[in-house]
Amino acid sequence: MAAIVDFGKSVPSSFSQSASFPVRRLPNSTILGQFGVSVGTNGLVLLDATVGLYNNTPNASDLIFTIVRNAVQIFTARSSPRSGNSYEAIRLSFTDSGIPSGYYGYALVVSATGTGSPPVIIGPLVFSGLSVS
Repeated sequence: MAAIVDFGKSVPSSFSQSASFPVRRLPNSTILGQFGVSVGTNGLVLLDATVGLYNNTPNASDLIFTIVRNAVQIFTARSSPRSGNSYEAIRLSFTDSGIPSGYYGYALVVSATGTGSPPVIIGPLVFSGLSVS
């Protein structure tokens, strides 16, 4: 049976308390959230993120979402926002396994690619990790 070792979260913005984060273009990035968790022997970390986007242009840039563990990229996903005056929520999930026991820092970052205008991160913005063994 799995046991919960630790839980970490970063919730800088809920839907009712929306914030506005501009998205920077590659090679720069915008940090959306970060936290740390302890990992036990033979453990793994279940990572989950929900990010709200608002786009008000007909030609939006694609976004690259990256999850980093202790400054090392471990997950990347590309998203193509809807065009026009639109809102959408992006959901990301990743299981980080095969890491030695210890304490690890996780971060969620985003960068825009292409020539279009990047959408704005408006919330909800939730990034969390559950360490189990």
